[in-house]
Amino acid sequence: DDHERAAELYFDQLALELAEPGLWIDPASRSRITPGRAAELDRAAKDAPVPMRLAVIPASVLVDPDRDSLPAELLWESPEMATKLYERVGLDGVYAIMVDARSSREGRGFWAVQHADDGPTYHVGDAVDQAIECCAPYYGPMLERFIQRASEVDDPLFVVAAPWAAAAVGAFGLWWAGASLSARRQQRREEQQHLLTVRPLLNEEVIELSEKVSTLPTTSDIEQARLTREVLDSVEQARHRLDALNSDDDIQAVTTLLGNARYLLHCLTALHRGEPKPGRTPPCFFDPRHGPSTQRRQWAPSQASGSEREISTCADCAHRIDNEQTPEARLVGRRQYWEAGEDLVAYIEGYWRTEEQSWPFPDPGHYRAHDAIRRRRHDNRPAQRLNRAALAIGAAAKEFHEASNKGDSGSGSFGGGSSSSSSVSSSGGSRF
Repeated sequence: DDHERAAELYFDQLALELAEPGLWIDPASRSRITPGRAAELDRAAKDAPVPMRLAVIPASVLVDPDRDSLPAELLWESPEMATKLYERVGLDGVYAIMVDARSSREGRGFWAVQHADDGPTYHVGDAVDQAIECCAPYYGPMLERFIQRASEVDDPLFVVAAPWAAAAVGAFGLWWAGASLSARRQQRREEQQHLLTVRPLLNEEVIELSEKVSTLPTTSDIEQARLTREVLDSVEQARHRLDALNSDDDIQAVTTLLGNARYLLHCLTALHRGEPKPGRTPPCFFDPRHGPSTQRRQWAPSQASGSEREISTCADCAHRIDNEQTPEARLVGRRQYWEAGEDLVAYIEGYWRTEEQSWPFPDPGHYRAHDAIRRRRHDNRPAQRLNRAALAIGAAAKEFHEASNKGDSGSGSFGGGSSSSSSVSSSGGSRF
């Protein structure tokens, strides 16, 4: 049909974009990967020991526009999607496609396959699983993790001679324990810095809400009485969690509880007015203390480099924007809270993520700070340190082998194979 023909033509063009290994991001996708980050990932794909061709494409390419049912049905799924790209390029290696959509129900997913006649098999299937498990739905960290894991050969890393086994295991155990302790200490230092910045804000907010809920009137209405008890419980839990504040998880838990309390107060106000209970919305972007947002506006920061974006606001902030006035934003020192970088990541996450749902935070600086923390902690883990060392040793061994066999006329592990004779060595993928 027309949709399938259009998808086939799209993949023809995609094959041209990925004639050489690397990463290509369709401009039509909603990817939050910055140009600088995309360039880093492109270089990593090019430098991988196996040729990697990675693509981020919008789900509209694979979802029939005439079918609006959910979950969305993709034209191709499983390894077939990545194989379609391989069949057009015709060169052995790893092919991965990330389908961009707002949710898995709308088609968001990640699929990859390795095609090779001979040569080593790489951890492609496991790389997809780890990328989704550790980093979804953040595309940049997902692709970084995929490239790292898919660069590892799916073979035993070493064989230890029996006389040296006990010594090797003991030395490795000591190194692992030391590396783990070092990683925990570094994370602890970072979190203590976050606490120094956030604790005064949370103290202020808990006190403010406690005073507000203490004035709630008693009522004979069953639903209003239930909501009043839930508000009191949320504030009390936030106060106890604040007293024991010790980590980023505690910060996020406190702001989640405070956000829940403000939403319940919003519901109580609606019931007092005889209105239906409102649905859950993200907090007012300018200051979460303003409560749940009720309106959406286009807004740009005052800085010359700030681009316009859609934000959710309370009625007062929306009125200020409409009248070309500056909304009253939450300040941390002299900075607006979304400009505070890594110190406010957990604070923002708690307000914009609940157990039931989450909302995208309108400022991209938050995701850059979030990714920086995740990447640093991930890279500092013992397993990742060991992985980097193994890759360095493997690269050195490969370089030595190639130098010692210079002039050999034989082909490498992954030459220009044809699609008709190449087999699937490893594959995997799913929606996320």
